[in-house]
Amino acid sequence: MTHTRTHVYVSFANPYLVCDLCRQPVPRWHNNDKCGCDAEFWNDPCSHTTGVTSVCPSWSPVDGCLCQEHLGRVAHATAPTDGGSDA
Repeated sequence: MTHTRTHVYVSFANPYLVCDLCRQPVPRWHNNDKCGCDAEFWNDPCSHTTGVTSVCPSWSPVDGCLCQEHLGRVAHATAPTDGGSDA
């Protein structure tokens, strides 16, 4: 008998999040509670089990990045477009 598991990932609304350890963009995290994995949660794609930090200090879930309006110019990258799947 073969058993398969589908990992459950949760996408972040804020596209400016980076891993606290490696500073790579983190669009989603692995939710071990929902798929039954024994391991801790991890950031996807870097697989680190650390927190995440926003590199856009004025990001809003309603209006997006407001850096130019509030702070002038801030040196952070534009938000990546994610075309990946969540399975």
